[in-house]
Amino acid sequence: MKKLFLLLFLIISLNIKAQYIVNYASNINQNVTDGIYYNLPRNVIRLDFTVECVHEIKGKYSNFAKELLETNNYIKENDIRYYIKDVTVDVLTETDSEMIFYISTDEKSKDNIELNMRFTSEGNIQSFGIKDDRRDLDSENVSFENRLAQQNTNPDFVYLPLRDDEEDEDGNYTDDKMSEKEIAQSIVEEIKKIRLAYFDLISGYQEIDYGNTITYMLEELKKMEKEYLSLFVGKVERNDNVKTFYIIPEEGTSNYSVAKFSDKEGFNSKTGDNVRITLQEMSSSNVKGISEDVIKNTTYNNKMVYREPAYVNMKLMKGDEILIDNRIQISQLGDFILLPINKMKLEFDNVSGRLISVDKE
Repeated sequence: MKKLFLLLFLIISLNIKAQYIVNYASNINQNVTDGIYYNLPRNVIRLDFTVECVHEIKGKYSNFAKELLETNNYIKENDIRYYIKDVTVDVLTETDSEMIFYISTDEKSKDNIELNMRFTSEGNIQSFGIKDDRRDLDSENVSFENRLAQQNTNPDFVYLPLRDDEEDEDGNYTDDKMSEKEIAQSIVEEIKKIRLAYFDLISGYQEIDYGNTITYMLEELKKMEKEYLSLFVGKVERNDNVKTFYIIPEEGTSNYSVAKFSDKEGFNSKTGDNVRITLQEMSSSNVKGISEDVIKNTTYNNKMVYREPAYVNMKLMKGDEILIDNRIQISQLGDFILLPINKMKLEFDNVSGRLISVDKE
């Protein structure tokens, strides 16, 4: 019985004296293999700009738009304009290559305690002292849109583009060319015919029951009219493109230049409005942090180096215009503090590295 009590006493004594040792990684001999390296996270700001390109294309016969169509509402010169249509901000997480630590146990404790640690897919510490079989897998559901090719459905109206030369009775093209004005006049006549056919359909003049196909026929007529009119008034093409930038916040820096943007060249411009980010740290916490120099030159027993992320107010500006005003957490701008780890179960947030769960054995 006395031997049993003695054995229990020895086990309890060993557990009480168990020591975890934490050092800055560069202070560790590479031949040492009885411990584990862990990283502190670093946040990266990702900016996705949706830029709309508006291309105004002058019609081939725009010179006759006013004379033949009696309109001043037409594109007179080719032009391209760029607009920032939307901006999304995402805070990403990666390992901070400057903040790597090595945790091990002393010689007396290494056979009696375990280093139960879990890590994120980026390699940052996710939990300490929790022994289970859980695995947090970050799965992204990437949706793919199936783009269906447009199919011809045997339209009742077939559009034949006009040529500058005439077709004879045998279907051959002659060398007799029409003047630009004559071509423009012939196009106007085609527009009149299309409009007349459209009116006949909607008014029921032809007294023919087209059933459900009448809607399709009307749509095709409008498309043909629009295509002919574009030869005079021009057309506008719109395309969206996404431009992505990454910003890594650093201690002591509050302003970050993203790029130059102009409505003539978009983000490829060397002149124009300066797109920039400002980060203003919110009121500092009452927790007194430890300097980086001390962290890198001190050995800690039963304490883990941890960084409390900072809340910052982020403004995204284009010139004097505020595009986004938001509050975010940035890990590397926070303060270093120490966490007790002996007989502790700790969990950390995957993005900011913030301590989110504490449980003492």
